[in-house]
Amino acid sequence: MKAFPFSLDGAAKVWLYLQPTLFNTWGDMKHTFSGKFFPASRTASIRKEICGIRQHIGETLHEYCERFNKLCATYPHH
Repeated sequence: MKAFPFSLDGAAKVWLYLQPTLFNTWGDMKHTFSGKFFPASRTASIRKEICGIRQHIGETLHEYCERFNKLCATYPHH
C-alpha cells in the first residue's frame, strides 16, 4: 500500500493527497478509489459491453480474443 501513491498521476494523485483521513486497509482504499474513479454507471456499462461482445464478420478468433481481453482490462473489478 505504501507504493500505491507512486503509481498514480494527475487527478487520481491529487485526490489521494486531498483525502482527510489515511486508509487503514487496502480494501478501504480500493473501495473509496473505485467509487470515485469507477462509478457504478461506468462499471455497469462496461459489464454490459463485455456480456454482449460478439465476433465480427471477418474478424479472426485471435483478433476477437484480443478485443475481448482489452475490454476486460478496462473493467475495474476483474
